[in-house]
Amino acid sequence: MKLLEQIIKELGGDTLKSFTVVPRFGGYFQSVKSIAEYTPQKIVLRLKKFDITLSGEDMQVGKYFEEDIFIKGNIEGIQID
Repeated sequence: MKLLEQIIKELGGDTLKSFTVVPRFGGYFQSVKSIAEYTPQKIVLRLKKFDITLSGEDMQVGKYFEEDIFIKGNIEGIQID
């Protein structure tokens, strides 16, 4: 795990900013500052240095607490801007 943390750090990333997606179920995202856009087909999550754009179907916010968010629905694509 230390090697992965070192690689992420050298690439300018932060191991505290991560996410997990389960196909046809949803996803769990950390370090979310706000929700910039929200529709059932598109959700834009704003983090400190970048945005994560989710595309899919029937997406909805399941739970948002202390910068962690659970998105329910079918997430078909993720773009990091």
